Amino acid sequence: MNIEELTTVISKRYFFSKALSNEILKTVLETIREELKQNHLVRLRNFGTFQARKSHGKIRAKFNASKNFFK
Repeated sequence: MNIEELTTVISKRYFFSKALSNEILKTVLETIREELKQNHLVRLRNFGTFQARKSHGKIRAKFNASKNFFK
């Protein structure tokens, strides 16, 4: 699934326009990205945890899925 497909799912489920759904999704992802850039941990209950780590001199995001997410 890519961002466009996820935008379509959001727009259909909540009866939003695709433009509004796209803006919402972009805002969520940008907020996660900005928090990781500031070296903050992003924990979404029942989904997972995002954490920035240095790997070979580059900062990369690591995602640990929540056990509840896959039930």
